[in-house]
Amino acid sequence: MYTMRSIVIAALALMPALCSAQLKNAENNADIKKIEAANKEVSTIECGFVRTTTVAAVKSETKSEGTFYFSNPTNLSMKYADGETFVVTADNVSVTIGGKSRTLRSGNHHVEALSETLLHCVKGEVSAVEGTLSSAKTVGKNVVLKIATNMSMNRSKVKTIELAYDKNDGTLVSLNMIEADGSSTKYDLQEKKLNKPIDAKVFEHAKKKRK
Repeated sequence: MYTMRSIVIAALALMPALCSAQLKNAENNADIKKIEAANKEVSTIECGFVRTTTVAAVKSETKSEGTFYFSNPTNLSMKYADGETFVVTADNVSVTIGGKSRTLRSGNHHVEALSETLLHCVKGEVSAVEGTLSSAKTVGKNVVLKIATNMSMNRSKVKTIELAYDKNDGTLVSLNMIEADGSSTKYDLQEKKLNKPIDAKVFEHAKKKRK
């Protein structure tokens, strides 16, 4: 079973590769241009989210729910129903799991890469993702982008990144990272509220409790 800690570690291992180059085969892609243009009009996002973690080897699936917050340009927060948190700001990244908080200071290359990539995805800046665009098509109400890649994530390799964006407002609907063995981690954003005021407290980093 994956914990928040294992997922954060996996993300930290993955993100430097994501940020090191731009997306290939995406030049003049009309769908990506529309997504990028539409997201320039988005200042905040608040919505529910579901994280689905699938482990292919044991055919298990774990779901976690919570509330997602984004404030352009640099603030992102995920508050899980079980008390876990993940917060990104311009100067810091922090996680809380099992009642224990950990702050990952800015200046660490891996942390900065993680923060930048998460923000790129939420802001629709698809061209910042390293890999090769293998397909871009409309599926129902969404534009689904499939990106072929070959990035290390712990002991496995991420082979495909799937990003779905709402074809009407251009905002992120889901992010799915699929590993070589078929395991995956997917985030689904639900019932989004756009351009509404968000309490700045949701972006505050948790402080370590003194003993």
